[in-house]
Amino acid sequence: MPKFLRLSILPFIGCLFLIGAYLWSQREVNLRFFGQPGEGQLIGMVLQRNDHADVLAALDIDLTFTLANGDRIECSYANYVLHAATYISAKTGVEPRSLSSADLDLKSSQTSLSPALRKVIMDSVRGDAAIVRWAMLRENRRPNDPSRVLRLEKIETVSGYFGVKHLPEIFGLRDGLLILNEESEFYAGVVRIRGVFDQSNPAAVKANKGETLSDYSYERNGKPVTPEKKNFFLNAEPYSTQFRPIFAFEANGNVVARLSHIGRRGGATLALILYSPCRVYYDPKHPEEAIVSALPGPIAGEPLAWFSRFCEGLFGQWGSTALITLAGLMFIVTGLLFIYLALRYRDDEMNTL
Repeated sequence: MPKFLRLSILPFIGCLFLIGAYLWSQREVNLRFFGQPGEGQLIGMVLQRNDHADVLAALDIDLTFTLANGDRIECSYANYVLHAATYISAKTGVEPRSLSSADLDLKSSQTSLSPALRKVIMDSVRGDAAIVRWAMLRENRRPNDPSRVLRLEKIETVSGYFGVKHLPEIFGLRDGLLILNEESEFYAGVVRIRGVFDQSNPAAVKANKGETLSDYSYERNGKPVTPEKKNFFLNAEPYSTQFRPIFAFEANGNVVARLSHIGRRGGATLALILYSPCRVYYDPKHPEEAIVSALPGPIAGEPLAWFSRFCEGLFGQWGSTALITLAGLMFIVTGLLFIYLALRYRDDEMNTL
């Protein structure tokens, strides 16, 4: 009997791990399996550091593409939604013409813009500096195409709250714009990042070891800032910065905006894309009690990317809980195996007597 009790310690420890896993994620587990499901939207991003945080409330993007034939395309986006796009011809007497979202759509068949050019435009909207570099490299492989991009200028204007000392869990909304509940404790500001990728002078690019980023500036409230990386807002931070999305959803006729409990260090998670739909689970009696769940999107055409988003969303949501649960199951299985072997060995001894 004492030996049996000693062997029972492992299953007992395993049960403690399972209890700990539940207590660790009790709120998330209850909301996920017993909460009210709903559709939400990711409307902002918190960049959380050790002693302060920045809150991205709105994002404007201005893009200018200069083509090999001298034509220009100017695009403006608000929160990744096309606001205006214009094609400006280098030919004298040709009036600029407006472009619609259908003209820029990669799947559109009724547009005068080449698929390669549309791909560069779409990559540049959400892409970081590395993606823009790859887009420019693709353009350089089409030396005889007059519509290839020689110069790309991207300007990000981020409106939000910077240097926040006390980060709230619940945010406010005013006229559809994200605000802090106690604005008097914080200050709003603007970050402006400008990057120019220029390959119009091949000799200069070669002398710069293939680097096409010819001009870069990062300003916060009009003052120059040197970021950790020469990149755009969501990609210029060190690994220690934690990115936590802000999601909004409608419950009981009211719109609730809440900070997500999951995120990622060093950059925004691929599973929770800014200004994209998400799934929400909340308590109907207390809608502020809510969690967000990632939507990996359609699998068609990009199975590897879909699998990457799915895994990142799954482990971001349940990674810690899964590890604690796995440790508990290992203790339980190992302990039961030892108990089984001990009983089996004892029975074998009794049979031989």
